[in-house]
Amino acid sequence: MGEKAMRYVKQNLLAILTVAGVVAGIVLGIILHATSSGAWTSRNVMYMQYIGDLFLQMLRGLVLPLIISALVAAVSSMDLSMSGRIGGLAVAYYLLTTILAIALGVILAITIKPGVNHSVEGEVEEVISRNVTTADTLMDLIRNLFPPNYVQVI
Repeated sequence: MGEKAMRYVKQNLLAILTVAGVVAGIVLGIILHATSSGAWTSRNVMYMQYIGDLFLQMLRGLVLPLIISALVAAVSSMDLSMSGRIGGLAVAYYLLTTILAIALGVILAITIKPGVNHSVEGEVEEVISRNVTTADTLMDLIRNLFPPNYVQVI
């Protein structure tokens, strides 16, 4: 029985860890809500959101290399006639969607006429001062260690 259970855990490790992470997050949220005195400030919310932002930033950084390697592996495993046909279809699809996006942008700009009834006279620019702490600077530095696009960094 123990060997069967270990095999099940090995086969479903990602799902088990995902559910465990969700449960741990819910428990942590309940504990933090129960121990907090009053409403949370925006700074407290920002500190809690930081971990999720780091995780999503790392995931965004992994997407492009994974897609490129999957595309290279798929194209290299095809024969030449098939890859030429698929390449032609991809170029045609790209051109068609680009033309449609340009046409939609022009039509919407002509229809909506953004900025026509907007006057800048008499507007006073408000200066917003921010309280930036050392913790904010350090968190921003760590967040920027994980760029969303590693190709853009190079």
